[in-house]
Amino acid sequence: MLYNIDENIFNLIYGVSIRSDVMRSIMTAVAISSSRFFAVIFAGFLVYLSLKERRLVIPYLLSPALSVGITRLIRMFYVRSRPFTSVGIESLIYHEASPSMPSTHAAAAFAIAIPIFFINKKLGSAVLILAFITALSRVMTGVHFPLDVAAGALLAAAITFSVFGIYERCMDKLKKQ
Repeated sequence: MLYNIDENIFNLIYGVSIRSDVMRSIMTAVAISSSRFFAVIFAGFLVYLSLKERRLVIPYLLSPALSVGITRLIRMFYVRSRPFTSVGIESLIYHEASPSMPSTHAAAAFAIAIPIFFINKKLGSAVLILAFITALSRVMTGVHFPLDVAAGALLAAAITFSVFGIYERCMDKLKKQ
């Protein structure tokens, strides 16, 4: 039943990009370029942390690495077909027919955006919006269902909160010694 709801929501969202040339063009561009864009954001903020907040470099590096790694691990054991293979639509971007849940793009984008938000609310808010747009673009181009990107975002949030929380507790213990 949940997958039926997910498929219905997918059809609504994907339908917007099919009916609107402007939306299709924007979301296709976002889906194609978001990995490079988030790599630049990640590297830029890593430089900032290296100069201003060195203690946060390790958890900042670990959050996306673990999010992407765990996403790929989950996909080895849980295989959900992509919309363009299971619903019979044509994706607007090329993607191999690999498992789709959870979305690696959404996980990586949110694992980069969430720590930035905690460190710098204004910049982080903008990056979170970009992460949401990235996740939406994956649905609008037909390569993910909404639950795929939601699972990726939630997984990244859980991992990021855990990594930063554990790191802070460890650092507090080291300071007390």
